[in-house]
Amino acid sequence: MAASPPPALETARAAADERLAAQVKRAVAALLDKKAGKLVVLNLGGLTAMSDYFVLASATSDRQAQALAEAVEEAMKAEGRRPLSVEGYHKATWILLDYGDAVFHIFHEEARRFYGLERLWGDAPDATARFS
Repeated sequence: MAASPPPALETARAAADERLAAQVKRAVAALLDKKAGKLVVLNLGGLTAMSDYFVLASATSDRQAQALAEAVEEAMKAEGRRPLSVEGYHKATWILLDYGDAVFHIFHEEARRFYGLERLWGDAPDATARFS
């Protein structure tokens, strides 16, 4: 029988989860404000150690994809967060902003269909309603 974690650890975990949820919610609001299409938030908690959330959004042009990425960066910066990595900004067909516990994917629709992250992570619960 596994010992349960001390109450202080449980409290700290819950507080960290709430902080992360507030940060993701702020970034999702920024994406929606910039008219992101087909926004989906997948909860990866318990499925992988890689990240807690994948946020997927579609853009209709390179410029919109870049504007969406900039909106996420501004929102997360306001929360005291900086990305660990940003990939694809200049090509803008798939921009990835990696914050460790939250990863934002901004796609042109064709790239999104081709890579099919929703299918790849089909076991992940859809948490979109919680954040939008």
